[in-house]
Amino acid sequence: MFKMTYDGTELLMLVLIISIFTIIQSLFGVGLLVFGTPTLLLLGYSFPEALTYLLPSSISVSFFQVRDRWDKISLYRLNVFYFLLPMVAIGLLVVLYSSIFNLYLLIGIMLLLTSVIRFSTSLNESFATLLANNFKIGLAIVGFIHGLTNLGGAPLVAITTGIYNKKTKVQANIAYAYLTMAAVQTIILIATGEFIFNITSLLLPFCSVVIYFLIGKQVFENTDEIIYHHLMTFFIFGYGILLIFNSF
Repeated sequence: MFKMTYDGTELLMLVLIISIFTIIQSLFGVGLLVFGTPTLLLLGYSFPEALTYLLPSSISVSFFQVRDRWDKISLYRLNVFYFLLPMVAIGLLVVLYSSIFNLYLLIGIMLLLTSVIRFSTSLNESFATLLANNFKIGLAIVGFIHGLTNLGGAPLVAITTGIYNKKTKVQANIAYAYLTMAAVQTIILIATGEFIFNITSLLLPFCSVVIYFLIGKQVFENTDEIIYHHLMTFFIFGYGILLIFNSF
């Protein structure tokens, strides 16, 4: 789909949103999709529009994260192709061609469940251990959730932190999974004619790369993981509440 209408205020708002969540994604490999998707939905964008503006930026940031730490990625290299990506494709096709899903409610509930798990240390550890011990099934579940809602990042973090302890390995493997998922989603959107080609969709990935190199990498090196964990939990909880209220 080619869209010729441009709005300076809208573009500025999108650049601001992308910049903020690029910094967050620079920390753990998630952020642009986990927070960007509900933000754009709340602002009135359709699900395909939200994907159009978020996926290229997510791909750009994830690519450089993977390139910088390729040696940290081992277990996910092939397993994402076998278990994760097919379910991403199925989930996205279901939501594109089905009208039975209330996306606001579905994503809101997903965010609330995620925040509840993250608020409880014991529950979070149990959830992470369960997914990590059955990581192939976990990857398939993450893929389907991600295809349906664009929010597979939350359970993906749980799986990856259950497998790895060092934040460099956690970030690298999450970024790799995110890169491949976003690539599959983009291909499907283009093939189904749902991807919106305009100057905005070309500009936003460039902005993300600039923000990543100017700010994101430094933030990653200097951020306390405990502070980040709690901030992300409160953000997830707040977005969940907002989306559920907007679903009625």
